[in-house]
Amino acid sequence: MLLKVCQLVKVKGASDMHLYPDRPVYYRVNGAIQTLDSLTVAEEHIKKIILETSSPKAREILGKFRQVTYAADIETVGRLRFSVFFDRGRFAMSVRFISDKIYSFQELGFSEAIKKILAQHAGLILVGSSSGEGKTSTIASIINFYNSYFEKNIITIENPVEYLFKDNKSAIIQRSIPLDISNFYAGLCEMGRVNPDVVVSDSLNYPDAMDKALSLCESGTTVIGGTEGGDCLQILERIINLRSPSEREVLRSKLASQLTMIISQRLVPKTDHTGRKAIFDIMVNTPQLRSLIRNNNFTMFRTLQSQGEITGMKTFDSQLAELLRTGYITKKAAAEFSIDKKRFGN
Repeated sequence: MLLKVCQLVKVKGASDMHLYPDRPVYYRVNGAIQTLDSLTVAEEHIKKIILETSSPKAREILGKFRQVTYAADIETVGRLRFSVFFDRGRFAMSVRFISDKIYSFQELGFSEAIKKILAQHAGLILVGSSSGEGKTSTIASIINFYNSYFEKNIITIENPVEYLFKDNKSAIIQRSIPLDISNFYAGLCEMGRVNPDVVVSDSLNYPDAMDKALSLCESGTTVIGGTEGGDCLQILERIINLRSPSEREVLRSKLASQLTMIISQRLVPKTDHTGRKAIFDIMVNTPQLRSLIRNNNFTMFRTLQSQGEITGMKTFDSQLAELLRTGYITKKAAAEFSIDKKRFGN
């Protein structure tokens, strides 16, 4: 059943598919949900897929917590990420096709300045996007960059492990939640005992995980962490505003000292409807921006960011303007994905 469904939707360019009991197969192409009406999925089909693709440990977790996420390699299809849950008491799942392609920095449009920043000894790098907008792929590109050019001990904490890496110049250990470690915070707490140079965490969205990541940076480790979307300023403000007012000053001071860079991304539909184009909002923590963070004065944040191209910075709106000028995207798309709506007529 799984092989048949995968073959049917993958040829259509699907990034994900959703299997709900007694309903047609839903799949996502370029961010939009479509329906495969020719095939209805029964709960028994979903149960069989779970049994064929999951480990005993994953099924144990599913029984205990009523949900589980895991990855598996399927012959002739590739690597898939399974998110299993319950729909009104019945099994359901979402499946993501994991590409085996890891993009180079050149393909992503990152400048040489970004490589120099990554070569620094320690610091916090945040990578943000909404679900399905390419955050995992960008983090994989950063890991691959380290693995290609530096002798590092790299340890990841992922839920689950998606891209699989082979050691090149670096030694890479990939730990999966909840099979290898219970949660992100517990995984980060263990890092101090295993002497990593680079720690990668799928998520730093929780205050305790963020605090531990900053502590690791203070001890000389590079930490790369995933977070939710928005542009760089929105990401930074959200991290700070999650704390109580009494905690924010200390957090701002730590972020000002330890934050190296924020990379956020979105996927914008092309004019010809053949796919989506990745655009990036990149903030490099220069002395001027460090001062703004420490003093809680973000008035000039986006202005300084837009003027910092020489240091590797980018803004969503500058890239949207260029893509609109060349006809790569429509004015409607530019307005929809922009931060400054007035710039694009809204």
